[in-house]
Amino acid sequence: MSIHPFLLAAAATLSLSAPAVAQTADALKVIEIDVEGGAATLYVTPQGHSLLVDTGWPAGQGGPRGTADKAAPYVLNSAERIVAAAKAAGLSKLDYVLITHYHLDHVGGVPDLVKLIPVGTVIDHGNNHEFPPPGAPQAALTGASATLYPAYLKAIEGIARRSVAAGDKIDIDDLHITVTNAAGALIPTALAGGGAPGVDCAKAVPKAEDGGDENARSVGLFMTYGTTRIFAGGDSIWNIENALVCPTNRIGPIDLYVANHHGSALSNSPQFLKSIAPRVIAMDNGPAKGGDASSLDSFRMSPRLQGLWQLHKAVNPAVKNEPDAHLVNVPEATDGAAMNIAVGKDGTITVTNGRTGRSETYRR
Repeated sequence: MSIHPFLLAAAATLSLSAPAVAQTADALKVIEIDVEGGAATLYVTPQGHSLLVDTGWPAGQGGPRGTADKAAPYVLNSAERIVAAAKAAGLSKLDYVLITHYHLDHVGGVPDLVKLIPVGTVIDHGNNHEFPPPGAPQAALTGASATLYPAYLKAIEGIARRSVAAGDKIDIDDLHITVTNAAGALIPTALAGGGAPGVDCAKAVPKAEDGGDENARSVGLFMTYGTTRIFAGGDSIWNIENALVCPTNRIGPIDLYVANHHGSALSNSPQFLKSIAPRVIAMDNGPAKGGDASSLDSFRMSPRLQGLWQLHKAVNPAVKNEPDAHLVNVPEATDGAAMNIAVGKDGTITVTNGRTGRSETYRR
């Protein structure tokens, strides 16, 4: 299927929420919103059309925690941070909201979000297929996909909905998207630019742990903007990644990789990273969620890597974090800074640290 954008009367004037960043008028804006280890990535075309991928946590979750003698400070919840980023980008509505899967840190913000900003169409992979075991305690049921999915359906009543499958296409101005995997199924053949043998496939091993069935059902997105190639896989797991690149690399080389699964060790296999060989990696980790040491090791295996950026400094002492300039949020500063990325049609990628205002530009 092909989903075409809404036609607006006039394109919005766009600006990043960070200080000035080197860019051209035709740049695609990719805004990694800090939702504290959840996922929320906003894509905005020069014409002012938008795609939000995932919505972070429900209100009251995902932020700083209090202690026995001190309450947690109030911070904007995921939906509020998304709306703030959208408004900073000149948006008064979200044309598309795509939910990669029904885990708390991806779909949890939907009920709050739709109350705060108009949404044109929601996109997902279809029905939930992850259920808690019989006799699970009430605490486990509260955040279970089987509970979140009906709440999601209730929240989007009256909003257009599309459920996509592997191979489906979404076109938003000059941003062309192919669904590479959804509901556990993969594209059957290689994309344009793919088709070569995967790298080190003989060394690929399966991983039994997946963090829940919904991770394996995540919607994966291959995007092109001009000649620039982008991949964002939600929480696509290790075994799905390896199936996409072994024995045949169905994806091909990538310019910008929005790291799978917040940089979790349940994803980001060495074979996948070596095969898609991203030039720039944006990881939407939290301080203690995602950003695992093995994933950062895999990222650094990319033979074309020019820049690796973290939404948060990982507090795990086993993690070798990137230099401070590439850490958007750090424990010493107030959370909430975004990673702002300007994507040109020629492969040029500029990343701006929303905390410091510092930018770096990467060219082929």
